[in-house]
Amino acid sequence: MHAAGLGELVAASLTADLNGRVLYADDSAVMISTKAPAEHVGRLTYVKNSFEVIGAVPRRRDLRQAVDAISREIGRWKLPGGRGPYRLMFSQDGQLVGVPGDVRSRLTTAIGRATGGRFTPRGGGEEYWTITRRDLEQVLFCRRTPRRQRRQPAKGSLAPDVAEVVVHAAGRPRASDVILDPFAGSGALIAARAQQPHRQLICSDQGYRDGTVRLLPELAGRDGVRKLTEDARALDSVSDDSVDVVITDPPWGEYDESGTPAAGSVIVDALAAIRRVLRPGGTLAMLVARRLADDVEKHWVQHELRVDRSYQLLVNGHPATLLVGRRDS
Repeated sequence: MHAAGLGELVAASLTADLNGRVLYADDSAVMISTKAPAEHVGRLTYVKNSFEVIGAVPRRRDLRQAVDAISREIGRWKLPGGRGPYRLMFSQDGQLVGVPGDVRSRLTTAIGRATGGRFTPRGGGEEYWTITRRDLEQVLFCRRTPRRQRRQPAKGSLAPDVAEVVVHAAGRPRASDVILDPFAGSGALIAARAQQPHRQLICSDQGYRDGTVRLLPELAGRDGVRKLTEDARALDSVSDDSVDVVITDPPWGEYDESGTPAAGSVIVDALAAIRRVLRPGGTLAMLVARRLADDVEKHWVQHELRVDRSYQLLVNGHPATLLVGRRDS
């Protein structure tokens, strides 16, 4: 399961990260077939909760009937986990729900018989979940996989899950890549890209000059990270044709004098510099407010930047568009 509004990008990211095949997807959940260890999924920043599917039964009109069917089938399934404590959870379309006590009791007995473990209502140990999703014709019986501690984003910064799927959308990484974010801020996008092969990472933001913006601790002083205090509309110290990938989240909310959204000022003025430093064939991934996307795309074309694909997503509840393309020549 993942944050709402990231579905298409999460599905693409999981396919790449886990070398898997998507079986089902909706606005907040993806089911994927993969040979990767379940614990590896729990380490992915953009995955909110992950579950290993143990078995499934056909969807019934009533959840109680499906849970009873699971209780009858558990003896034929291999349940991961040992003889320790376990608890039960029931979820319908992302919401926790309850089931009658007798139905829960039958499932508890079946799991205890299969694992030798003991049920504990207060948590601890394994978590076994019964999960239903709309448009999914099966009811899934799953084990929740361990989840690593998530870093809280800096104020005004992209959340790590959004940053990671944006980076994945930019394409397959190479060890020779030079990466630039001309509106880096705290460096959330660069931090996400730092987890992949690269040669150099460049963070540029005028806020570094007066200390109003600070790089994330994992980037500050790190080898291979170049910190610039330059205007994104100039990038004077970055050589022509020297950058392989530009990944950026420019300021949103630009308006003209009439109050109409305008891609003009900062975003459009930066495109000339981005085009200059990006090598021919180099990749550009830009996150913009959805209301500005059409206007921004027109300006890409004017600067010989081609949009190959776009994704609709939500960023902190706000509609956004991720434009991904390249410099033509």
